Amino acid sequence: MQRRWANISLGILLLLLVVALAFRHSGWAPYLLGMALAGLAGGVADWYAVTALFRHPLGLKWLPHTSIISANRERIINAIATLVETELLSLEYVTRQLDKLPWDRWITQGLAADWPRPVAVWLGRHGREWLADVAPAEWGSLVKNWTERQAASLSLSDGLVTLIRWLVASGHDRDLFQFLAQHVRVTLDSVEFTDEMESRLKLVLEQYTKTTTQKFFLGLLESLGTVDYRDLSLSLKHGLMEWLESDKALDQFELLLVRMMMALRDNPTVRERVEAFKMGALGQIPWEEVVVWLRAQLTASVEPEKAAETLEKVRQAVTDWLRDHPETLHQVSDALTVGAARLVRQYHPVLGRLVRDNLNQMNEREWIDKLEWYVGRDLQWIRINGAIVGGLVGLLITVVTHLLRL
Repeated sequence: MQRRWANISLGILLLLLVVALAFRHSGWAPYLLGMALAGLAGGVADWYAVTALFRHPLGLKWLPHTSIISANRERIINAIATLVETELLSLEYVTRQLDKLPWDRWITQGLAADWPRPVAVWLGRHGREWLADVAPAEWGSLVKNWTERQAASLSLSDGLVTLIRWLVASGHDRDLFQFLAQHVRVTLDSVEFTDEMESRLKLVLEQYTKTTTQKFFLGLLESLGTVDYRDLSLSLKHGLMEWLESDKALDQFELLLVRMMMALRDNPTVRERVEAFKMGALGQIPWEEVVVWLRAQLTASVEPEKAAETLEKVRQAVTDWLRDHPETLHQVSDALTVGAARLVRQYHPVLGRLVRDNLNQMNEREWIDKLEWYVGRDLQWIRINGAIVGGLVGLLITVVTHLLRL
């Protein structure tokens, strides 16, 4: 539309020129002629300048400094990409904007919104379809291979060394000892253990008495009631309980942990056995059955009613927790800000590359047409303004010249 008006303005000026020449003997003809000539000069000059930006005027490729945008396409694309990456969306600017984001309010509004039911319906509609497409054999093999690759790249021995070192340094080895000792005491105090200990003691003493004389005296003592296996088992049990209560037991446990840590760290044979045990244990897991079980559990959990109830409980629990612990909300907000900033720093160089790649994908015609569509319409007003301003200046010059002659 703007180009049409620009061409119409030139047509009007050309018509005025014809009228001025036709009535050149009239008194007003010189003024009209001066205005038409200057307007045509300005309009044609601006037409040439605007056209030369995008293409060769009149298709004359030998004219210098024409089709400027096409000739400098690569430089313009690089300049646009650099402008976006370093100025419009610079890393510093984006990071500052991330710091201003109201994460706290968004989290609160998100928890207050009624989203469990729509999400549950969406899960019920699509979740079962996705889960039905899960092939247990294929996914079991994928999970098995991925798990074994990850396990092979991680050292269980080093992990155990780190765990033991942390237990000792933090004092949690005492908590672990108390936990184990409590369960040992429960086991020692059971009737089944007393009966088993009694039978074991009797078997040990019978195996120990190898000669006829030893067997005679053992039978004599048993008949006289001197050897009571029940009392022996109870005495042994009480002795073990007293030992567990002593500081020496804790010292022995801590010493055992240190020895285990040193063996796991320095003994190649122990390390190899631990790693072999790790891989062997993973190899015994029935991954296909695990996938079948997980698919069944997930299929049941995506039922709309159950999923909505679960999501509502989760939402209510999180809401209550954040209400009772407002500092946690600030910590989550800070974590989101830090995470978003980390992602921006990691992927910020991609911005310029995306702009550059998208612009380079355009062919020559598309490149020119898009720029002319966004910018050319406003440039056509330059042609219109050039014709109008040129005509007014021409009229002014003619008037001033006539006054000077008088």
